[in-house]
Amino acid sequence: MANPTKHDIHAEAKNLGIDLVGFSSWHELEESAPEYDKPSSHSTHLTTLIVLAKRYASGASMATDHALQQHTLGRTAWRLEESAGRLAYWLEEGDSMAAVLSAMIPDLRHQPLDFALPSGQGSHLLRQAAVKAGLGTLGLNTMLLTPQFGPRVFLAGVLTDLDLEPDDALSSDLCLGLQECGRCAAVCPEDAIPRRIPEDAAVADSRSLDAEACSRSSQPFGPRRMADHLKRIFKAEEPAEARAIAAKPVTMHLFHHLTVMKQGAFTGCVRCQTVCPVGDDFPTIEGSQAHCQLVPAEILQTTSDGWVSVDSLAAKVP
Repeated sequence: MANPTKHDIHAEAKNLGIDLVGFSSWHELEESAPEYDKPSSHSTHLTTLIVLAKRYASGASMATDHALQQHTLGRTAWRLEESAGRLAYWLEEGDSMAAVLSAMIPDLRHQPLDFALPSGQGSHLLRQAAVKAGLGTLGLNTMLLTPQFGPRVFLAGVLTDLDLEPDDALSSDLCLGLQECGRCAAVCPEDAIPRRIPEDAAVADSRSLDAEACSRSSQPFGPRRMADHLKRIFKAEEPAEARAIAAKPVTMHLFHHLTVMKQGAFTGCVRCQTVCPVGDDFPTIEGSQAHCQLVPAEILQTTSDGWVSVDSLAAKVP
């Protein structure tokens, strides 16, 4: 097979069940990438990152059973990575080389325990790449927002040595900002998204996320929870105390999530995704009974002394 074109790659990705595809220059991501996830630390000879996105079934985010929610969303993320692997093999049927860039499975040699926050959407590096590849823009909580599905997507990447022209980034932010929306900040159960910013602040200057706080709900049985649980066991003063801690149900939950559910360990909370009004799919979500219970018709916003703030609804959400 001759080296495929961007059109060929789009067609094959669609055949594999991938919803969105974008192309970015691997080396041009170096400056915006976090120190622990620099492109140069992954590969110096692969030149193009193909960014892939797959939407998840929005009904799963409305499930009142959190185990069902996590499993369904986790399987969607898993299917995307499987499709990314198949795309990589397809690329190598020609004269090119390819490698899959994992969206959420952390390399704990250097990446933080709260990797791929929030909601397991994808690493900071992949989200930045998706922006540069024109798939969307970042929201208040640093998630990728897409015109088609808002933030209700998972990301994966395929690195290749194919010389492909990068796509252009979108010209304007999709996020409405705290001043005009603020839904994600209002419903966050951990208050991890700022609810108070300067009145004239642009979206780009308002983005922030308290990763440690977010991980408590987004990754309830993820790497950080596992590390904390093991610390309690190792610091126990008596063997009987250590055995009692190890016998707690949390040990079983940690084992199940990190060995069986895997990607589902990172999808414990998706409230910020569910309430985001960006995306062609949102009218259907907004009209559901579950969404009406999650977000009231109005969110209390206050402007005073040059600052705008939104009321927290987290305590009111069941």
